[in-house]
Amino acid sequence: MVSINEELKAAKAAKAAIKATSTSPKSAVLATLNKANHAAILNLSNGGALNEARGNVGIALSSVLHSLPTQEKIDKAKSAIEAWIKELEAAKA
Repeated sequence: MVSINEELKAAKAAKAAIKATSTSPKSAVLATLNKANHAAILNLSNGGALNEARGNVGIALSSVLHSLPTQEKIDKAKSAIEAWIKELEAAKA
């Protein structure tokens, strides 16, 4: 389990990495997305909007990480990351 601050940092790094999928080296992007995916999955708990956002981002990032990252999958990951960040910031406040 990681702290909310660490999880938020990982989420923001994932947001930057997913935006840079066409301009950054693939290995750097994948490493950042993998770290964010682990942060979300490790912090899964019982119910709530934040937990739902963690589950959604875990599914979306796994789809990008473990198969051909199509534009549709990247767009879903971007949306899931945005929702995750929003819920983390709300939980932190």
